[in-house]
Amino acid sequence: MVYSFLLPFLFLVNQNLQIEQKSFYAITAVDKQTIIVVGEDGIIMHTTDGGNKWTHILNPSKHSPDLLGVTFSHKNTGWAVGKDGTILKTTNGGLSWNNLDSNSSYNLNNIKFIDPSTSWIVGSRGIILKTIDGGKKWFRQTSNVFNDLWSLSFVNAKTGWIVGASGTIIKTTNGGEDWISFKSRYKNLFLSTLFIDSSCGWITGGYGAISKTTDGGSSWQDQNAYEEYLLFKTNNFHYGIHFVNQQTGWVVGSGGVIMKTTDGGITWLDQKSNVEKVLRAIYAVNNKIVWVVGNDGVILKTTDGGKNWINQMPKKSKKK
Repeated sequence: MVYSFLLPFLFLVNQNLQIEQKSFYAITAVDKQTIIVVGEDGIIMHTTDGGNKWTHILNPSKHSPDLLGVTFSHKNTGWAVGKDGTILKTTNGGLSWNNLDSNSSYNLNNIKFIDPSTSWIVGSRGIILKTIDGGKKWFRQTSNVFNDLWSLSFVNAKTGWIVGASGTIIKTTNGGEDWISFKSRYKNLFLSTLFIDSSCGWITGGYGAISKTTDGGSSWQDQNAYEEYLLFKTNNFHYGIHFVNQQTGWVVGSGGVIMKTTDGGITWLDQKSNVEKVLRAIYAVNNKIVWVVGNDGVILKTTDGGKNWINQMPKKSKKK
């Protein structure tokens, strides 16, 4: 027998347990205090006070597929994408979201807006979607590849890079009308890319991969490429990367790995995350405030550049 006065308490506990068990796959910051996190089973978490309190936002999707990417083009306007062609949009800073039609059933793995009108989405089987009207209409671009695409980085409306499975690296210099493939040294699984400018960028991925280019992607130099990586003998995957300038950046990955560089990737130093979960994504607000998310509800924050990481798993959250 359950007494009626206990029902609200039990509902809250059940909700909290469900949240703690979810994996978070992507994160973005609207400002220093407002953070949006998305992930498994369409979960959306929102904070406006730097992570002290988290709100579980209602996902409008009927089947709540996994959300794999999130970005904002304005402090009020944001987008999330995920499995089965899912595209969600918010116009109130992430407090509520609406479904949009992608005209695709493919998994959509990542999204980036470079201005309020122009954005690209990448996904499974080489799919690339572009909008030039703020997401009212999305049209397909021809990637000329059929591997899953996982990450993209644009420095302006013309120049961008996309990476994916089997060593896929493609680049456009005309807004996606044409995509040029680059041959990578290894047929690796590339999961994340970040370019600071039209010349300097990084890729991370499977088997410990961290690679850097200084010529716009024509050639790549391995960083932190241990023998295990070269021989494909490690299970260590680097899922996310973010730089705040040409010198300072972080990489996150399996086993709770967080590494930081202050010399453009010549050296990478381990930082103590104090977790052993897979870390999926990272977002650096500046060189001090950095956020990381991962499996089983992990949300990490540092305010001192990574000397100390605090787990802000949203245990005391409410649902809207």
